[in-house]
Amino acid sequence: MPSTNGFEQYFNEIRLIWGKLNNPNRIIPFCTPLIMNPKFLVIGTNHSNNFDRKSETENNRIADLFSNRIPIEVHTFLDHQHPFAEGLKGVVGEIQREYKNFKITREWIGTNRCAIQTDSGGLGEIPEHEEYQNCEKKMDALLKDFICFSKPENVILTGMHACRLFYTDKRLQDMSCKKMPLSKDTKETFNLIPIWHLSELWRQNKNDPESFREKTIKRLKQAIEEGFCEY
Repeated sequence: MPSTNGFEQYFNEIRLIWGKLNNPNRIIPFCTPLIMNPKFLVIGTNHSNNFDRKSETENNRIADLFSNRIPIEVHTFLDHQHPFAEGLKGVVGEIQREYKNFKITREWIGTNRCAIQTDSGGLGEIPEHEEYQNCEKKMDALLKDFICFSKPENVILTGMHACRLFYTDKRLQDMSCKKMPLSKDTKETFNLIPIWHLSELWRQNKNDPESFREKTIKRLKQAIEEGFCEY
């Protein structure tokens, strides 16, 4: 694990892990500039091919940029209008009505549990590859090491696939926010916050009147009130 050699080593290791699947799609390790001690680390499923829905040329330029190096200036949560970023902005905007200082800033960084880019249909057939489970296992270990290295105050897991990094519950509504040790060798902790998929906030479970957006807002507000979300 490259935890003593900086962010570039994580970038390269992620590319090596997912390159073993020989998938023709891009491998995108990170979608924001990286900093030490970020306020929030947001972990999703993977990147969709929709950084710019109005211009295919601009969409490809952004995706190629993220695939080739760690972003320096471009920050997908702040600069883009894809469903994930818009979902995050909408949820944070609603919470700001009550907690005015809760804002998306450059102290929010982002990555995914799977680094292979797909269309808006999620991972699709990628998990069917015979080497997928091995790659996912290595990626999970790397992400946990990355958390230990970068020391975020809060880690938001968005969607069931991302939540599986730390939780074994069958339903997202059964998962609870909690404090986690950064490593076995330290008393330092981070807040772990499982929420619904930010690209699918319009959805709702069968026979449940609450949308994923309402559930996510409620979960984050509860985390703030109970001391599991510090900003």
